[in-house]
Amino acid sequence: MNEFITAALPWVLAGIAVAVLCVGMERQESERAQDGRMALGLALGLLLGVMLNGCGLWENHAVGLALGPLWGMALASLHRSRNSSGRGGDQDPREK
Repeated sequence: MNEFITAALPWVLAGIAVAVLCVGMERQESERAQDGRMALGLALGLLLGVMLNGCGLWENHAVGLALGPLWGMALASLHRSRNSSGRGGDQDPREK
């Protein structure tokens, strides 16, 4: 049973991250703001994957190097930027 869970865990984590990423990409935003957030999420996720590899979470280090950036981009797609008025999104603060 332990082997099954160990083998299925990366697939389950990847599936959840892809689903979250697809839901987060549906929102309408400026492409430039979205690309910057995705790049930051990818970089931080890569660092998280390397950190989890160092903790010995997986036997194969490629799993951490693949899932880290995927989860970073998924979490970045859910984050909404705030403008100067405090409202979320990339709206013009002069519009009401």
